[in-house]
Amino acid sequence: MLINKMKYMKDLTNQERHIVNYILQNPETIFRVTANELGKLTFTSSSTIVRLCKKIGTKGFPDFQLQFALEYKDSQLKDQLIHRNDRNNKEFLDKVDAIPFIYEEALLQTRKKFRIDDLIEIIGWLKEAHRVEIYGVDANYYIAQQVCGKWSEIGIHAIAYNSVNYHLLNNVKNNKKTVSFVISHTGTNKAIIDIAKTIKQFNRKVIAISGNEENELVKLADKNIQSYYNNENLHLTKIFNIVTTQYIFDVLYIGTIEE
Repeated sequence: MLINKMKYMKDLTNQERHIVNYILQNPETIFRVTANELGKLTFTSSSTIVRLCKKIGTKGFPDFQLQFALEYKDSQLKDQLIHRNDRNNKEFLDKVDAIPFIYEEALLQTRKKFRIDDLIEIIGWLKEAHRVEIYGVDANYYIAQQVCGKWSEIGIHAIAYNSVNYHLLNNVKNNKKTVSFVISHTGTNKAIIDIAKTIKQFNRKVIAISGNEENELVKLADKNIQSYYNNENLHLTKIFNIVTTQYIFDVLYIGTIEE
């Protein structure tokens, strides 16, 4: 039985268990949505939905919908659903419960994109650097400030900027010992691209943090640490960006701590 299998499967990831719980608690929703729409409702993605359907034993999402519908009409699932009197509270609680899975998706997908050799080389640059600069705008600038605070505590001279300091660029004596990070998850932010072009002229090591490998910012950089950029859930993009950026810098921070 498909429904019983969903209830008692033990080899599901946390994300997959979250999707299954949503389906069991909102069964009639499944008859009206596409895989992409279900991904948005569960704060995951259409590819995760399709993988789960195949893992359960169906051929894909349409086949899953059909088999689920046939079982649902004869089941006692409705009597077992969690009922809450206040619909608004239920919707809010669903969102609260989904946040750990949003974080998990951002962290796991970012980890999959790591090139360990590049990270080790960048950590080596940071340990030898006389100065570290992090350039970002909007939320990325405030993350950069937090990161610089952490590095300053372990003796790395780090400063966050949201624009180019031309006076400083012209007066720093050893630009080769300065490491500069530029953050744009789309890789298309004109302000960040212009900053990268400018600091590159001063013979500095430039490290991009960007969501793909094919954009102008990455081409300007010496290295790129690929972040997780999910454009299927645009309303969650800001959360994904914050989590993935913080994770990347935490990895670098851990790497720079002397044992």
